[in-house]
Amino acid sequence: MAISEREIGIRFAPPKTDDRRNAIKERISAQAHELALLIHDLLPGCREESEAVLQLEGVVHWAHSGIDRRLVLPGEYRATLPGVPAPAAPPPAERLDFDTVITAHGDGTWAPAGEGPA
Repeated sequence: MAISEREIGIRFAPPKTDDRRNAIKERISAQAHELALLIHDLLPGCREESEAVLQLEGVVHWAHSGIDRRLVLPGEYRATLPGVPAPAAPPPAERLDFDTVITAHGDGTWAPAGEGPA
């Protein structure tokens, strides 16, 4: 799947640094810090300990990026970036008539009751 201009705009937008997002990122960092200390206490000084802490650092990085790039908090509206087209609207839904009974036919088709396969 090719990357869109909109996705590029999202990926390279400056991070959002409002108080609500910072509070969420601080909670994630605090929990990751506790886990890193637990790993350090329980594992002997080894490559695996170092790798576990490194991977945890990556987890925090991606979580923070997701908050900066994707999180839409209550009361916010995600506008498109200047020059970046908005995604296409989905096609309008068909209106369902609940008074019509629909039956399935053996060949996998559906039709109003009393009519044969199309």
